[in-house]
Amino acid sequence: MKRFGKAPALLALLIASTLTGADSLADPLHKYGNEGAWCHVDSGWMFPESVGGFARVLQPYSIDGNSDAAGAEYRQASGPLQGAVEVDVYGIDSMAADANIDGAKATAAGKAGEGAKIESEKPFKLGAAKGLQGVKIKYAADAGERTNLYYFTTDRWHVKVLAKGTGKESDKALDAFVQALPWNTLGTNPGIH
Repeated sequence: MKRFGKAPALLALLIASTLTGADSLADPLHKYGNEGAWCHVDSGWMFPESVGGFARVLQPYSIDGNSDAAGAEYRQASGPLQGAVEVDVYGIDSMAADANIDGAKATAAGKAGEGAKIESEKPFKLGAAKGLQGVKIKYAADAGERTNLYYFTTDRWHVKVLAKGTGKESDKALDAFVQALPWNTLGTNPGIH
């Protein structure tokens, strides 16, 4: 005689799935405040709606589906830089392709296009963030387009800013954009989870 049927098995399955899946379902990106910002919970990095004349395109995204890497794309509607700027944040141990400087350089070279060469590679200082080491690498292509890679490292995080633009003023606009990013949020605990 069957007394309980399938109910105990279904209950056990429900409990097991709840206990094992809770951490894997946590969303690494959350809306933050009323100004359209998004927060990457692991790093504390804020992706504001706008930065230095550039507007964020859509909401930020997870990179390779991992909680330790997130990014957003920004564009300038009018001004010296017509094109997209990618801002990506990676955990120090992230396995994402651009989570190290060599991977980021390969991506930047690909974005710069065939025949592009490194024009310069210099340290880049941030006025707002003390102790943050960075490098700016400029690629030049035959068509006059420039691709800039900015790469910063802390003891726990990497930040990549990658952009392609034309004209002499695009370089200044990108430098100003990078300086205006919310560096003070990197490595903070937003208290969301």
